[in-house]
Amino acid sequence: MSPALPQRLPQRLRRATLLASLVLATLPAAATPGVDEPPVPGTPPVLALPDIHEDRLPNGLRLVVVPRHSVPLVSVVLHLAPGSSAEPAGRAGLSSLTAQLRLKGARVGGQALGASALAQRAEALGGALEAGAGRGGLSTSMTVVTPHLPEALTLVAAVVREPLLAADELERLKAQTLDGLKIPLADPMQLANLAATQGAWGASVFGSQATPASVGRITLDDIRELQRRLAQPQQATLVMVGDITPEQARRLAQQTLGDWRGTDTAPPQARREPPAPQTPRTVLVNLPGAGQSGVVVTAPGVAVDAPDRRAAQLATAVLGGGYSARLGAELRIKRGLTYGATAMHDSQASGGILKAAAQTKPTTAAELAQVTMDEMQRLGREAPAADELAARKASLIGGFSRQFDTTGGIAGIVLGEIERGRPLAQLRQVVPEIEAVSAEQVRDYAARHWRADQLRTVIVGDVAASGPTLKALDPQALSIEASALDLESPTLKR
Repeated sequence: MSPALPQRLPQRLRRATLLASLVLATLPAAATPGVDEPPVPGTPPVLALPDIHEDRLPNGLRLVVVPRHSVPLVSVVLHLAPGSSAEPAGRAGLSSLTAQLRLKGARVGGQALGASALAQRAEALGGALEAGAGRGGLSTSMTVVTPHLPEALTLVAAVVREPLLAADELERLKAQTLDGLKIPLADPMQLANLAATQGAWGASVFGSQATPASVGRITLDDIRELQRRLAQPQQATLVMVGDITPEQARRLAQQTLGDWRGTDTAPPQARREPPAPQTPRTVLVNLPGAGQSGVVVTAPGVAVDAPDRRAAQLATAVLGGGYSARLGAELRIKRGLTYGATAMHDSQASGGILKAAAQTKPTTAAELAQVTMDEMQRLGREAPAADELAARKASLIGGFSRQFDTTGGIAGIVLGEIERGRPLAQLRQVVPEIEAVSAEQVRDYAARHWRADQLRTVIVGDVAASGPTLKALDPQALSIEASALDLESPTLKR
């Protein structure tokens, strides 16, 4: 902070002095060797994973407890499987709507509480009820100080077991959801991601995403039927992380959920179709008036339990796992085509896909797409250097380790493994498996999965503003208006 200017100075002099100090503040300091240069990645600290205890109540409910006594907090999550991977055709978004609608009212201790009363009851405990839904299941959660855990678990259990599922609340929730869907459908980057995901997975359930049409079809009867089939103890996992022992957790779980009984109703069955793309190699979506173009390049990936899953993880990180990864270095730092480029690997039980994404101005969309594909293929020829691979390993291990900093983070990791159907004991192998991947394994993975004939590209933007470069990228490209795009179809066409 600049020192205060003496008030006795004339106003003009004070202004000149202030301007001079601001100019000096913006001048770069002389570089100091070893200080101003970015440090090389250090050796990641050894991660001490907490003990994970598993149990099962007589009614079939699975109990997972992770003691962590450093702070007097407990995160509790009640999870029901499966999730969106079991949604009926044409009802994408059903799981999410069901999870959210349950928070809008429940019967607690025989008393019907509406949305406001339920939220106030949670706030009185110093927490908030939260809900989520993914491909593997629906979850309801809360984090509270240890003394309030019994009351918090009572609320969570009530939301899952006895939701009110009111018709008027559903209509409000659907209206909010439909309003929220307007944004991604009008944004070139988000729309490109939606179209690329559907195109890469094809007819597989893993490409299914909520659309205005699918949300509009969902009725209260659909939600009540899903709740009836899903809310059974044999479909449930209760996770408690924090200031609690396994014995205390089992006793509390038995007191709160021990009387929960299943029914003869068959639970929903998850689908597991592998990726089956049906679109051409290049799809150009015209979004008139868009000031930017969204570009997504997809490639085949691997299943969650594939032997080379860690090589896939490292290859993805080397390609687009940060500012200094290959896409960032080439597209942003060297060419100035975008503010940022990313890559992510979506791995499921039946297979996976890679998505590399970036946004740019319309006139450079074709160049960005081509450079992205070139970089993917280059990794299949040129293994990452030792320092390059070390940096990406440090980033992955650091990101994994940071999730263990909070009770909620640990609960999230545990749920992720549960949804993937993986033994929780394998969490101890994550860091050693990442560290064991070699540069040659990364190169060989990219060579197998990122060949030119395996890549698919979706570009969304104002085609007229892009000039002739888009057609030159692929003369056989499918051109389609954004208004005619069908995100429920594996071909993207109506």
